[in-house]
Amino acid sequence: MTDSTALGSPGSPVTSRPTPLILRVLSGLGGTVVFVIGLVLSFGAILASPLGTWLVRRWTRRNARRPSRMASLVGAVLASSVLAGVLWSVIFALAPRPTPQELQSAVAQSQSRTSVKLPDWYAKAFPQTARADSASQRLIQSPGFIRMTLIFGAVFLALFFGVLGGVSGWGALSLLSVAWRGRAA
Repeated sequence: MTDSTALGSPGSPVTSRPTPLILRVLSGLGGTVVFVIGLVLSFGAILASPLGTWLVRRWTRRNARRPSRMASLVGAVLASSVLAGVLWSVIFALAPRPTPQELQSAVAQSQSRTSVKLPDWYAKAFPQTARADSASQRLIQSPGFIRMTLIFGAVFLALFFGVLGGVSGWGALSLLSVAWRGRAA
């Protein structure tokens, strides 16, 4: 007769083999390389990904749930996006603004240039384009439109660099976890 615990029955403890040393060393090197590349590509947004991962793990422990890799990835991306939003907002706030005179001279220069006229056949085929052209000119000259474009640009940059930083930070943390503990987080 064989022992039921030796056969891997549901009541038996699961023993895992230790991770080979070479795999741990390579994981540490890979995690470091991924972190450095992510730091450059995300303009520093990767620095918030460990905080996001830690917050998700803490939240799952408080709510008596098992932490999942997908939840920690989402936490890393959200934290990196918030940091990237703060960074890009600061950059936009500190960027030099033109004086009203410089702005007026730029508008005068752009209006003095001859605009490209649509071909006659195009205006005949699509008459709505001739009417939309004047509306789009008024829209472009509106200060509110410019302000909203800058705000949406900052939000887009924050999301873009936040996703880059969060994903690369999560990957670096996973690799470093294999190097440190011998298993993925």
